[in-house]
Amino acid sequence: MNEFTDFKTYKMKNKKIYQYVFDYFSEQILSGELKINDKILPEREIAEKLDVSRNSIREVMHMLEINGLLDCRQGSGNYIRCEPQEYMIQFMNMVMALHKIEYTEVYDIRMGYETVALRLAIKNATEEEIEQLHQILIKMDEVEDPKESGRLDMEFHNKLIAASHNRLIVLYSSMIAELMNRFISDFRVRIMADPRQAEALRRAHWNIYDSLVAKDFVAGSFAMQRHFDIVGEKLEYLQKQLDN
Repeated sequence: MNEFTDFKTYKMKNKKIYQYVFDYFSEQILSGELKINDKILPEREIAEKLDVSRNSIREVMHMLEINGLLDCRQGSGNYIRCEPQEYMIQFMNMVMALHKIEYTEVYDIRMGYETVALRLAIKNATEEEIEQLHQILIKMDEVEDPKESGRLDMEFHNKLIAASHNRLIVLYSSMIAELMNRFISDFRVRIMADPRQAEALRRAHWNIYDSLVAKDFVAGSFAMQRHFDIVGEKLEYLQKQLDN
């Protein structure tokens, strides 16, 4: 990477010291100079290189650690990692609350990425992953407890998304799932407690699976839309109750 700009030049742009240090780390990661599991320079060396205090370096490193991008090991050093899920979920929870984002808006996003996940799973899913989905559906047919049915429903969709082998979709879906579960943790149970809706969802899930086996995205997208229509109807009803 190009030599990082000196602090005096940076100050002329009215930037804060911590932002200067953060930009230094950001540039190293984005340029590929720092990769996962790489050990970074000691605080003292970074401070001398950037001409800032060690406290400023420590402040930014602590922020990176909280955000899941730095692993600070006592007596060993500091290493780059990439486990930001917990922080990202908390951040999204706060954004959703502050903007008063409705559950239906979150669900609209889920419809989009899960349909894409199905298309990718048709192409990328292994035989083992397809069989795992099959076994989940068999269990769903056998259980009568709405709570357990709801758990299996969530497991089915998580396995389907994982079978897409798209890491960004997997990461994003975990964030959305946490948002939904945080605010309406018993939502799936409510649906599964309704025999008519539970049966309709059962058929939709099997049709999604059959399309995956047959590698038929047209049939799969139709089954997926049927699934979302059923759940979306219940979700809109719940949202209206919450708005009143």
